[in-house]
Amino acid sequence: MSSMLRSLTTLALASSLALAGGDADVVNYVKKKLSRNPQVKINAIRVDDKLPIPGIKGWSAYVMALDINLTRGKETRRIKFEDILFVSKNLITSELVDRKTGRDVRSMIQPKLPKDIYSEDHLLYGNPDAKHKIIVFSDPLCPFCRMTVPDMLKAARENPYDIALYYYHLPLTTIHPASETLVRVMEVAQKEGRMDVVEKMYQIDIDPHLKDEKKILEIVEKKTGYKVTPEQIHEPWIDKKLGKDRLVSRKLLVTGTPTIFADGKKDITREKYKSFITKK
Repeated sequence: MSSMLRSLTTLALASSLALAGGDADVVNYVKKKLSRNPQVKINAIRVDDKLPIPGIKGWSAYVMALDINLTRGKETRRIKFEDILFVSKNLITSELVDRKTGRDVRSMIQPKLPKDIYSEDHLLYGNPDAKHKIIVFSDPLCPFCRMTVPDMLKAARENPYDIALYYYHLPLTTIHPASETLVRVMEVAQKEGRMDVVEKMYQIDIDPHLKDEKKILEIVEKKTGYKVTPEQIHEPWIDKKLGKDRLVSRKLLVTGTPTIFADGKKDITREKYKSFITKK
């Protein structure tokens, strides 16, 4: 979810603990909170899933699916996203912290991985029958991704029978708009077998706030020697794949990058892959 949406839901949902009952009460609670914002028109709200919270008794994480129209000035956008509420028998809140560890309980929640998460078109490096599987949601202009993902790509490239790396795009366009064009270039390059170009997107020197697609493509060509046209990066299959990536990130409640899953479990250390490499 974008920082704007995070602010929206935090302002709308955060409150002192309120009474709650069944699913209907939770849905009504959200509707009541969101309806206080005149910029929001609610299309639909539902409970998508109820998940246990590891190590915390008496509370469940409710995965809420929201469909709203958000008006800013003269512009109205329809937005669909997921968020989490924490519910006990009589209480409901949008924030829950483990007082012993200080850890935000939200980071402990993991919805079920989609059955097709390990799809062939998302396999960036490694053998699909590798001993271990890594899923990464990333943005090539995210500073934290630039510190983490290149080494992970290298590890998967050099150890294809230890690691299969499945890559999902999550360009944080509200923070660095140029990412949208770069991830499209990455898709074209991957299809053409130019994995060197895919990796170079993590080193390319470019203003992350740049929105001019033509200029971005000129910089890519100048910095990498790889030329691609606007028509190529806007092929329908790319739109479809990026749309799927956004949908999967929503379903898994992935809002930041890099988010990594190692053998099906969220890896908050971002270094689990290192233990997967067979010592030679």
